[in-house]
Amino acid sequence: MRILITASKREKAKNYVNYFSPLGEVDVITPEEARMPEFDFLVLSGGEDVHPKYYGEEIRYPDLVEVNEGRDRMELTLIGRALQRRRPVVGICRGIQILTVFLGGRLYQDLGMEGFNAGMHRVKEGDAYHPVKFFGEFREIFGESGEVNSRHHQGIKDLPAAPPDLVVLARSDDGLIEAFRSESLRVLAVQWHPERHRSPISERLLEYVREFIGRTE
Repeated sequence: MRILITASKREKAKNYVNYFSPLGEVDVITPEEARMPEFDFLVLSGGEDVHPKYYGEEIRYPDLVEVNEGRDRMELTLIGRALQRRRPVVGICRGIQILTVFLGGRLYQDLGMEGFNAGMHRVKEGDAYHPVKFFGEFREIFGESGEVNSRHHQGIKDLPAAPPDLVVLARSDDGLIEAFRSESLRVLAVQWHPERHRSPISERLLEYVREFIGRTE
């Protein structure tokens, strides 16, 4: 399986490459590269904020929102290509956010400015850790709840209305969506970073990704 991982810089992709390499041959693409490689499985990694213009808003907090429009364009193109060709897509952190935007949803531009406990989701150094509640298949796999690592200041505000099988698989204690999937679109995404914090949840998630790809072929 040819796995394509998006990243702002190649050096930022090391943990993702290590995490997903058991599933196949890994390639990394950055916005600076003028190529469009073939792939069987797309991974959208973490990074800068998605520009709010893609969900119909202006930047409200210019000192807090950091965008990379070249990466936005690259990833939106790759998502469209993957969905058109029925290739599975997995999003991590920023990845769950740009998938949401591509499908027609909206984001909170800054959790702290919009009424959430920002410190629960991001700290100055390293990762924050917080509990999540699992639903559906994730509850069967991980149990009722667990702890995940986190480093983000944005989050999903509104999920798109379609497809109808787009279901939430996890939420944080303050209600933020932490995971979703759609079998019809072959998309799966989490807000946390399984590639950075190896744990039973991280390892089981990788096996779930393998199974999810197989059953939605």
